[in-house]
Amino acid sequence: MLAAQIEKQVKLPEGAARLSDYGRNYAFKGAGIVTGIYLIPIGTEERDEGCEVMLANMASRPCSAQEMASISDMQRAIDDGQAKAGESRWFASEKELPYMNDGGCSQVSLEYDVQQKRVVRIGCNGEA
Repeated sequence: MLAAQIEKQVKLPEGAARLSDYGRNYAFKGAGIVTGIYLIPIGTEERDEGCEVMLANMASRPCSAQEMASISDMQRAIDDGQAKAGESRWFASEKELPYMNDGGCSQVSLEYDVQQKRVVRIGCNGEA
C-alpha cells in the first residue's frame, strides 16, 4: 500500500522514462523515511552486444562463448535481486537496495517522508 501511495505522488525528473519502465525498489532509511531506487532493467539484447576483453597490450578480442555465459549468469543474478519493470519490491534494509553507478535516468533515486506523505527528494543518477 505504501508503494502505491508513493508512486501516485512521484513526478519523475526530466529525461526519465515512464514509471512503468522502472523496477521500483524500496526500503526504510530510518524513522519515517523511505528510500526508493527505480531502475530500468537491462534487456538481453543489450547484454550480448559488443562484448570485448581488453588485452595487456591494450588491444581487445571478442568474448568467448564461456565468457558470455558467465556474463549472462551474473546478469541473471542481478535481475533476480531487483524489481522487474512495472513492479515494486521492498527490501529489509537500505543497504540491500540495488543500484548502479552513473547511468543517468536509467536510475532514479528518491526519498519519501511517511509522516508528511510526500516525496522530499528525487533525481536521476549522475553520468560518468
